Amino acid sequence: METPIGYNLFSKVYDILDVTYFRKDASSPRNAVISIIGDESLKVLDMCTGTATNAIAIAKANKSVTVTGIDISKAMLNIAEKKIEKDNINNAKVYEMDATNMRFNKEVFDIALISLVLHEISYELAGKMILEAKRVLKPNGKLIVVEWEEPHKKLEKLAFYLIKKMEHKEFEDFLKLDMNHYFGKYGFEVKQLTHCDYSKVITLVKEEES
Repeated sequence: METPIGYNLFSKVYDILDVTYFRKDASSPRNAVISIIGDESLKVLDMCTGTATNAIAIAKANKSVTVTGIDISKAMLNIAEKKIEKDNINNAKVYEMDATNMRFNKEVFDIALISLVLHEISYELAGKMILEAKRVLKPNGKLIVVEWEEPHKKLEKLAFYLIKKMEHKEFEDFLKLDMNHYFGKYGFEVKQLTHCDYSKVITLVKEEES
């Protein structure tokens, strides 16, 4: 999977945008993800980890988890590594890797996280990424997906309009997708849907094979 044009430049403002839209702890998608993961000793994979904001938050919240972040952007990973070192995080590491063709064995992770990625890429690449997540997840593992969701309140709608303007023309079509049908094509079942600020957190499990 090639690095999108502008992705390296976007890495410099990625965390600023994140703080702007997800600053409320009670309704933050990141805290929803942490809550879903819980306090067990688990192996967590953060696919397209970016600057490792999610990976670091998960690692800090639960010292028993081992978090592995992967990304194809060296610019993102350079920032991620500096943040991990600065915060003295011992249970999170990041690696340069293509999320559509990972170098992990099958069924090694308890949790796979894909946060604000699927809407950015083609349906073909998204499908490959989801299938890779399925491959590396243990039989009883969970795929957690964070994606944008258009709010209903007027002021929030105005803020969300800025997101729409930054996205590609197919973005609104993605927002309208039936998530059950979308993930069902790849052998996943939606078990939980959590609505957060400007976003939704979808918890999925592998469908039982007949």
